[in-house]
Amino acid sequence: MNIIEFILDLDWKKIVESILSALLASGIIGGFGYLVTKKITRDFRIAKEMKSYGFKGVVAKKKHSTREIKKLCKDTKRLDLLFISGIDFFSENRTVLENAMNNGMKIRFLCSQIYTNFLSDLEELEDKEGVRKSDTNISIEIEDVTKKYSKYIESGQMEIRYYSTQYRLPFILVYKRKKNMKTTKAFLRVTLPPYNWETNFVLIGERKTTKKDDFFKTNNDEIDFISMMEKHFDCVWEVADREIDRKQEIKNTNFEVKS
Repeated sequence: MNIIEFILDLDWKKIVESILSALLASGIIGGFGYLVTKKITRDFRIAKEMKSYGFKGVVAKKKHSTREIKKLCKDTKRLDLLFISGIDFFSENRTVLENAMNNGMKIRFLCSQIYTNFLSDLEELEDKEGVRKSDTNISIEIEDVTKKYSKYIESGQMEIRYYSTQYRLPFILVYKRKKNMKTTKAFLRVTLPPYNWETNFVLIGERKTTKKDDFFKTNNDEIDFISMMEKHFDCVWEVADREIDRKQEIKNTNFEVKS
């Protein structure tokens, strides 16, 4: 049999089918590989971009345990806290916070002014949704925190100011300093009424600077998550009341007595 006869005797139909099957399979695998690679590349790019803005991660329904708060307070110079009342945070972590302040840590705490329309509306929303007991009062919670920590307020280890403007997302800023390294940790709770502070998404950020850094600057002057929180806190701190509004307290008490 010569070469021509051999070629003519081949089952070209099966050969073509095999080639097409192989090409189809490689095409599918290649296409799948491309999609996977594209997704990984996109996710990596997003992660890198988020990191450049100061974001380190995000978690849902985050509530710091006492152990976590103890770790946060270690080597910490100051805590900046913004809550509505802060009653749960300050009650559950009282021992840890007091020990930290006894060792030199300072706290700046922003909470709502008492007996405002905002608090009344918030209580009504939470009561309707079943996330607040009807016999509880946010203003009393704020007064309770102020009373419990009066010793540290008088000594200057803790400062409280009372904002009376619109609703604000609760957050924690932690300032640590160890040797030549300054670390700022940030926890922004994204939650909206009627959900309470435990039903949330927490955006977590971290920034490290050294003594060589004159000032933290973001790449290409981009918006920075932590710097934005710091600026917001400082601005509200400057305009917030330094004392509880006793006139509103007396007015509300008289109203309750007459009722």
